[in-house]
Amino acid sequence: MQILKPTIIKSNCHKIHMNLGLESYLFSNSFIQSPILYLWQNDKTIVIGRHQNPWKECNLQLMQKNSVWLQRRSSGGGAVYQDLGNHCFTFLNTFTNEDPKTINNDILINALLNLGIEAQASGRNDIVVGEKKVSGSAYQLSLGTKVNPNKIALHHGTMLIDVDQNALSQYLTPSKKKLESKGIDSVKSRVTNLKEINSTITVKQYEDELIKEFIKKYNDVEFKEFNSDQLLNIEEVKKESERLSSWEWLYQYTPQFTVNLEEKLKFGMFDVYLQVESSIIKDGRVFTDCLYPDYVTKMNQVILNKKYDFDGIKQIFNEMRIIFPQQNELSSELEEWLLKAI
Repeated sequence: MQILKPTIIKSNCHKIHMNLGLESYLFSNSFIQSPILYLWQNDKTIVIGRHQNPWKECNLQLMQKNSVWLQRRSSGGGAVYQDLGNHCFTFLNTFTNEDPKTINNDILINALLNLGIEAQASGRNDIVVGEKKVSGSAYQLSLGTKVNPNKIALHHGTMLIDVDQNALSQYLTPSKKKLESKGIDSVKSRVTNLKEINSTITVKQYEDELIKEFIKKYNDVEFKEFNSDQLLNIEEVKKESERLSSWEWLYQYTPQFTVNLEEKLKFGMFDVYLQVESSIIKDGRVFTDCLYPDYVTKMNQVILNKKYDFDGIKQIFNEMRIIFPQQNELSSELEEWLLKAI
């Protein structure tokens, strides 16, 4: 894609891996000579940092039940929740003597001022109203590619407008279990919705004001819009979205961690220790007073090198049912417990 004049790009797709795929395409595979404002929103999603452990940060079982997407991003930082009450922005600027971050923050802050909200930049990455954080962002610089030799500054972030605040604690609170990880714990910040400051504000009103301020800054602006089908027709976007939604990216990048699960079941007391690397069970042991020792001995072998996820647990007990068809009730009880426990 060639961007020869200031451009606003809007995605009408709400799937985060596709929206991130378009952002990556713009940043790495487009010829950019003028500023871009890319506007996008995501359906219910937990976004974790590159080196975080989803099993520690998230209640994955509840997320699966409620169709909440998990997304790992390439940058660092902590886990956050997004839904359609959250608005995402990406600025792409050719690098000049002017600080693009300051220019972009002015556009964001002026858009809020138009809605009667006085905000200011705080620290390196935030926009605050009073002491409450309403926006967080991150930055990346490209020194040039084969497609685009220009230096490009990427500034992307979110604006909290009417995000489900209950979901923040609901999905970012993992089930209680003994889990030690080398990953990075999320840092809880004091945040608020713009809706709590101005009860009449909507996402569309905010987006309209943001567009107005971008046009005011750059005057002659082009507008491009994409839906899901159009995004998938861009080969680079399709490939990147497939990578970002793959099991390998979402789970295999997880740091090494250990899990200890303990429960009293009908067949006895079960104590399960698992050593997990890149979301694969590399070592494990089941301790129990169960009266079926051959079953447990075999299970200690079967669990090795399985995925530490719902499909992996199901695979373990599919194999156990084949090997021990007479112990189907035991397999079902253990499977039901472990699917809930992880």
